[in-house]
Amino acid sequence: MSSQPLLGHNSGHSSQRKKDSSNQRSSAFLFLNILTGGLVAPSATTYDSMEIILNTEDPEERDELTRTWRNHKLEELNFVGVVGGLLSGCLTSTGAWPNVMANGQDKPWSVKAFWYSGIIFAVFAVLTAAQQGLRLHRLSGHRDGLELIRSIMTAAQDGDNTAPDGDGGRVRVRPRKMQVYAWQASLAFLVGAVVCLIAGITVLVWTAAAWGPKKQPEDGFWDSNALLALVFTIVIGLSTFVFIAVQTSLATGVRDES
Repeated sequence: MSSQPLLGHNSGHSSQRKKDSSNQRSSAFLFLNILTGGLVAPSATTYDSMEIILNTEDPEERDELTRTWRNHKLEELNFVGVVGGLLSGCLTSTGAWPNVMANGQDKPWSVKAFWYSGIIFAVFAVLTAAQQGLRLHRLSGHRDGLELIRSIMTAAQDGDNTAPDGDGGRVRVRPRKMQVYAWQASLAFLVGAVVCLIAGITVLVWTAAAWGPKKQPEDGFWDSNALLALVFTIVIGLSTFVFIAVQTSLATGVRDES
C-alpha cells in the first residue's frame, strides 16, 4: 500500500498550520498596532501626511499642504488642551471623595496613586499642547514660517532622513519618526490620564465591595456595593470593546484608502 497520499495529506496539514499561525501573528500585530500606533500616531494620518508634504515637488502645492497640516494640527492641539483641562479638574475633584469606604476599609493607596498620576498626565497634556501650539503660531508669523515647519519635520541627527525612490530614482525625504511622535505627545498624555482615572475608580469600587469591618461573610457578598462594582465592570468592558472596534474600523478604513 502506497504511503504517498498520506505524505501529501500531512504536508497539506503542515502548510495549513503554518498559514493559520501566520494569520494569527498578523492579527496580533494588527491589534497591537491599533492600540499603540493607531490610537496615538497612525502612520497613514501622521507619518504619511508629513512625507507627502516633504516630497511634493510643486512649491505652491507644498506650501498649501503645509498650511493645511498646520491649521489642522492647531485645531487638534486646542481640542486636546480643552479636554485635558476638563479632565484635570475631574481628577482633582476626586481628592474630596471620602477616605473610608462603606465596608469600613480605608481607601487603598493605589487609588490615589492612579489619580495623582492622572493629574500629572492631564497637566502635561495641556502644557505640551500649549507649547506646541505657541511654537506653530510663532513659526507662522515668520516670513519663512512654512519652510521652517517643514525643516522641523526633517530634522535628523544621523542624516537618515532620506531614502531612494524605487520608481524614478529620486531621493525621497523622510520625516523623522521622533517628530511624528512628538506632535502626538499631548494626545498620549491625555490617553494616560483617562486610563489612570478609570483604573483608580475600578480599584475603588471593587475594594468597596470586598469584606471589611462593616461587611462580614455572614452578611453575604452581593450587597449594593458589589452590584455597583459588577455593573461598573460590565459597562467598562462593553465600552472598551466598542472603543477597540471603532479604532479597528478607522484604522482599516484609512489603510484601505491608502
